Amino acid sequence: MNVVGIDIGAARHVAAVCREGEQEAEKAILRISSRRAGFDDLDRWMTRHGDVGLVVMESSGHYWMSLASHLRRRGLPVALVNPLSAKYFAKSRLQRTKSDPADARTLAVLGMSTHPTPREPLAGAELREAARFAMTLVTEQAKVCQRIQRLVDLGFPELRDAFEDPTCVSALAVLRQAPTAAAVQRKRATTLARATRPGGGRAIGPKRAESLKALAEQTVAPPELERQVGFELALLIEQYDLLEGQITQAESRLAGLVEGDVARRLQSIPGVGPATAATLLAEIGDIFRFTDVDQLLSYAGVHPSRGQLGSQGRQPGDELAHGQDRQCPPPRRALPDGHGRCAAQPRHRRALRPQARGGQVQDERPGALHGQSARPRLGCLAWRSGLRSRLPRLTRHYGT
Repeated sequence: MNVVGIDIGAARHVAAVCREGEQEAEKAILRISSRRAGFDDLDRWMTRHGDVGLVVMESSGHYWMSLASHLRRRGLPVALVNPLSAKYFAKSRLQRTKSDPADARTLAVLGMSTHPTPREPLAGAELREAARFAMTLVTEQAKVCQRIQRLVDLGFPELRDAFEDPTCVSALAVLRQAPTAAAVQRKRATTLARATRPGGGRAIGPKRAESLKALAEQTVAPPELERQVGFELALLIEQYDLLEGQITQAESRLAGLVEGDVARRLQSIPGVGPATAATLLAEIGDIFRFTDVDQLLSYAGVHPSRGQLGSQGRQPGDELAHGQDRQCPPPRRALPDGHGRCAAQPRHRRALRPQARGGQVQDERPGALHGQSARPRLGCLAWRSGLRSRLPRLTRHYGT
């Protein structure tokens, strides 16, 4: 049985073969494009090499998906390996060369030596893509909230005295009608009292409207920026509303994708809704690849490591000396991209929705979700929703 190793690239892939009984891959390699012509060249090349029993590739971003789907449709077993596994396997063989052909040969030898288990490569890919897309929309909305808060500080800073969160439903209803303190002064109290969210809902009422009028009279907002702040706020609130509708659609699609007994069991855990259950199912994948609960906890990034439990044998000041050996859990309120967030507002219908944090810079650029591995995503999710103590139950949920 021959093993083919494929190094995945954005535009081109490199394939190498290790023949049965050999400990080294052949020097000859095949460079193919990531289009149909390249896939046809790969098919002919593997046919010339006889019986191919396994194809090994790394799960590099999203570039491997098209090729893995093509190979599975041809009936070839595909094994996806962690890039770290390939890296340390190459180091164990004292390999110093780092190039696409060398990586392809390493993957071929790794497949011949360790015989990784072939699995359905795109199983759960649709659910995983849907969950990550929904989380991306939530992150984009959180960045819009940060910009809205900055403009509120410039145009109507006293709004924070009336609303704890200037991006809550009632505050946004006011900002849609009067985005600045000067605009609030020009509005009648009866008009402000009827301010509601798009689509209807409870109005803010005359008492809150009179309070806003009094605050606007004492504003310290610079009048030189009043027109520009109003213009920017109107556009940002439109963008916020657009994202709100898209998030609702994305969550509805997620709820339709997580149907099943396992999803229902997960949602029976307090604090776990369709979005969280979909993320757990998508990122964990096949739970039976973990031999015990400790492996699952370690994969999620919430398992205690050496030096985290107890203080026996420690001397004062050892915390600094052993700081690199300690694995600190992610913040309890961390966003999927690692930034903090404030607590959810009372009666907020999506308690896990990230919100803007006071003092954040408006131009922060958190990393893209699809560029992160599953470990930090699951770790932040577990700490954020209090799932750390409940993760061992997932094994029983899957196994029953």
